Amino acid sequence: MYKRIFFLFIFCIFIDECYSQVAIDTVIENLHEQSSANPSEVLYFQTSKGIYETGEDLWFKVYQLDAQSFGLSDKSKTLYLQMINSCDSIVWQEKYPIESGVVSGHIYIDEKLSNGDYFLFGYTKGSFYAKDTIGIIPSRKVKIVKNIIHAQVPEPPKDSLCRFEIYPEGGNLVAGIPSILAFKTTDGNGLPINVDGALFQDGKLITDVKSMHDGMGSILFTPCLGSAYYVELKGGKKFPLQETIHSEGIVMRLIKRNKKELTFLISKSAGTAVQPIYLMCQIRGMLCCVGKGLLKDNLRINIPLDNIPYQGIAEITLFNGNMEPVAERLVYVHPDKKLHVAVELNKHTYTIREKATAKIKVTDESGVPVQANLGISVYERAYSNPVDPVNILTHCYLSSQIRGRIYNPAYYFERVDKERSSALDLLLLTQGWRRYVWAFNTPVYHGEMFLTDEISGVQRIRSRSKRKELQGSEQLVQVSNADGKAGLILADSMGNFTVDADIMNDFRSGYLYLKPLLPKDFKPELVIMDCFPQIDSVRKSRQPYYPIVDLSEVMNMQSFDVPVVSGDSTILLDEVVITRKAVRPFRDKMMGKLDSLVQKDLNPAWVCHCGGETINGYLNDYRGYSHHPAGCPTCGGPLKNKSMPVRGKSYDIIKYEPVGPKGEWIVTDLDFVVYNGPEFSEEELLRMNNLWRTQGYYAAREFYQPDEIDMQLSTPDARNTLLWAPSIVTDEKGEAMVTFYCSDINSSFVGVIEGVDGSGLLGNEVFDFRVVRY
Repeated sequence: MYKRIFFLFIFCIFIDECYSQVAIDTVIENLHEQSSANPSEVLYFQTSKGIYETGEDLWFKVYQLDAQSFGLSDKSKTLYLQMINSCDSIVWQEKYPIESGVVSGHIYIDEKLSNGDYFLFGYTKGSFYAKDTIGIIPSRKVKIVKNIIHAQVPEPPKDSLCRFEIYPEGGNLVAGIPSILAFKTTDGNGLPINVDGALFQDGKLITDVKSMHDGMGSILFTPCLGSAYYVELKGGKKFPLQETIHSEGIVMRLIKRNKKELTFLISKSAGTAVQPIYLMCQIRGMLCCVGKGLLKDNLRINIPLDNIPYQGIAEITLFNGNMEPVAERLVYVHPDKKLHVAVELNKHTYTIREKATAKIKVTDESGVPVQANLGISVYERAYSNPVDPVNILTHCYLSSQIRGRIYNPAYYFERVDKERSSALDLLLLTQGWRRYVWAFNTPVYHGEMFLTDEISGVQRIRSRSKRKELQGSEQLVQVSNADGKAGLILADSMGNFTVDADIMNDFRSGYLYLKPLLPKDFKPELVIMDCFPQIDSVRKSRQPYYPIVDLSEVMNMQSFDVPVVSGDSTILLDEVVITRKAVRPFRDKMMGKLDSLVQKDLNPAWVCHCGGETINGYLNDYRGYSHHPAGCPTCGGPLKNKSMPVRGKSYDIIKYEPVGPKGEWIVTDLDFVVYNGPEFSEEELLRMNNLWRTQGYYAAREFYQPDEIDMQLSTPDARNTLLWAPSIVTDEKGEAMVTFYCSDINSSFVGVIEGVDGSGLLGNEVFDFRVVRY
């Protein structure tokens, strides 16, 4: 009998272990399915500065990172980029090639753009899915002004609303079990409000309530079933505790943390059965470890941090004996696991046009040298955007991971100490709080990848009589660019064709032109897929989240080397203290230039002024009329004295034709017309020439950096951006050196370094110096 009981006991343990393993495997499989349904890449924008003047070039670098490891990803080859103004209107839209997980490019800031905030949005096939309503669109905010003088921070909007929100740690409050109650107080603009008050139970004060950081705080209390709770702040505002207090359940609480492990206290109510529990830890969809224990009353479970390979937000989920999620907690881990970037300037103060040298050293958290891919920018401090608190750490580790607008995320990465760790924990208890995202009984949502790296289309034959001749055969399509470079691509028997990323890169100059190589009697037509309209429809269905700062605090901190000018051009001075003769900072608007790309001339009309025979000249190549159909003999060729016609202006038109004796060219008609623009639209002219046009990769440009000879010229040098180097790679010692020349601007300058090591470590550093006149 004893042997049978013992055997039955062993058998039950075996069945329980088997069931547990099957259940855990199911959870892991579900986690894998959910992770594979999410975008596989994260994008981060680094810009050459924060504020731009109209007429300048905006230089940028995009890091394409694996969504789990944050290592450089090469899954996508094409970046779709849009620049959008505050009214959600697109002011720039181009495609750029991605090479080894990095994009380096530029945007021209048109002179016609108005002052205001603009956003850069980036999309790749691996980072932006259709029907995904929770994903974060990678973005970067820049400010555009007509002149840097107008780059003042606006007055913050007034708001008297006070929103007090409460978040139980883990998810639920259970009667009789001590629990952490986190809270967050904000105004109607989402800015934090620091508060002081108390928590009352049935009208009796039980504990004080006071915010610790940016309107956030927490209290420890034991809820009672049937009691009414409310928080009363100083000033008399009351907020009832609307969270349901459950009679039975399980509560998870983080009670201890250090550099080696996290300690959680798991407690259950008296009426809940003894049962096995499972504690699962994951980071960005990667399962790190699973802990198991038998919960009788209270149970402590430790999670070794060695099991978590990366810095970032770890998700800790508690499952009961039926493998149902009952509590979840976000914890920030490994804040030191990053690139540590050190910069050493050869001087701290330079004179105008002096050469500067910066030595860079990159190590990991243990001081081991790291080979890193860095982007470096040096620009005048006045062009820093104080209302954009974003860098590579804040975007990748916070903004791309939790929903909602984060207030001043840079604060949490300025340095690692106990105060900031506690503040970051409060952020995750409130902003990052969630209530069980696990849903085993519902199908896993699978994102829909809809962007492509290549250009795809189909060639259709509109002539019914000719379709049978091409049935089952392949056709050729010519591809060319604005520089006249041409090649051939193959369309299959169904007419489908693609222009792959390699061809787009080889023909990189803006627009690509496609031409069917079939006789006109086939009436060929190309239908080319354009992804940008689809991007717009998906983008507009998502709630944008971008970090915010308190404008009033920024206004108090902001100072410029330039004088502040009022609307009537009066220079406003707060105080004048004469101490010595000084030189006012020299600053001029550094104008950019549009790309000097050779585009196809789809409007052939032009004006010839040769001989002075008419007041406004002859209008050529218009309505079949041309003064010089074979060239201009008196002007030395068709390009000399050639100008574009002006709308509304009157011109003589003359037609020559070879209809005279022995084919001589003679005048057959004369007229006097008002020019009202091209006879045909660009699309009509393209069709007339059997051409189709589509966006290829935007043309590459190089950032201008003067050399020693340039600096000896007497031409004024008004560069406000002294260096933009997006492709600096440190050597095996983790070192790199960059040099640049100061301009004629005598002011404060700031340098920004950001980068990755390719395997998951991210880092940034900021340095500054001064340029003076002697």
